[in-house]
Amino acid sequence: MPAVVFVAPFFLETTLRFLQSAAELPGVRLGLISQDPVSRLPESVRSGLAAAEVLPDALDPDRIAGAVQRIAGSIGPIHRLLGALEQLQVPLAQVRETLDIDGMKTRAARNFRDKALMKETLQAAGVPCARHVLATGREQVGEFLERTGFPVVVKPIDGAGGKDTHRVEDPAALEAILAASEPTRERPLMLEEFVKGQEHSFDCVSIRGRQVWHSLSHYYPGPLEVLENPWIQWCVMIPREVDHPRYDDIRQVAVRALDALGVGTALSHMEWFRRADGSIAVSEVGARPPGAQFTTLISYANE
Repeated sequence: MPAVVFVAPFFLETTLRFLQSAAELPGVRLGLISQDPVSRLPESVRSGLAAAEVLPDALDPDRIAGAVQRIAGSIGPIHRLLGALEQLQVPLAQVRETLDIDGMKTRAARNFRDKALMKETLQAAGVPCARHVLATGREQVGEFLERTGFPVVVKPIDGAGGKDTHRVEDPAALEAILAASEPTRERPLMLEEFVKGQEHSFDCVSIRGRQVWHSLSHYYPGPLEVLENPWIQWCVMIPREVDHPRYDDIRQVAVRALDALGVGTALSHMEWFRRADGSIAVSEVGARPPGAQFTTLISYANE
């Protein structure tokens, strides 16, 4: 019987849905690593656990590795190490390497987590994406703006879900961001061309590097506009007709992008734009399930 460890630092509502599904898998011994006490879990989840470890920091790879070894001593060799949180992708990859557990390793995880490295990898593979620069000083910021002009998008290299991502419209707004977060070699700042167009996602299941299933979505409006205007009621449409010819181009681009990043076996979430001229630009790719209620919507759309 395979043994699986799920790392869930905090018992957020969305995380609990993934954990519940893992606990219900037939023929699986499930271990849990968390920071929150197990007593906070619903009984339906607790009853499905074979072992659990509570850590002071469930994002630390060394602590995670130690907890995985202790769980293995209780339920047997660990076959898979899982976690839905974006910030866990690199730590989990490091633990898989340390303990020789099958799954995504550190190099691929960094391709997905480091937004600048991601863009370089995609461009080298011929994947169309927005122009960008990883600025380590104001000079690079100025040179980039000479090529693109305003507006630009400013973000951290390891952001998640739009956190700390800003659309910058003018020099005054840019100066405020630079004053608060001066770009240096130790703490570079990512600047990206602001792509105008309809925003979508491409959510995909890959098994050992082969894309076996996918879903597409349409955002109304784009996530950045929603973040800037909290009053907006966001709408996401997920069509059932994912094999329609109008999606031929993004399917081809998505496969090339995931191959270049080294997805392996994972559920991935790719954000992309279709410009007014019909061309495509890939924004970001996460080696994780989509956030918000996407997974629930995908389940409804695909029965």
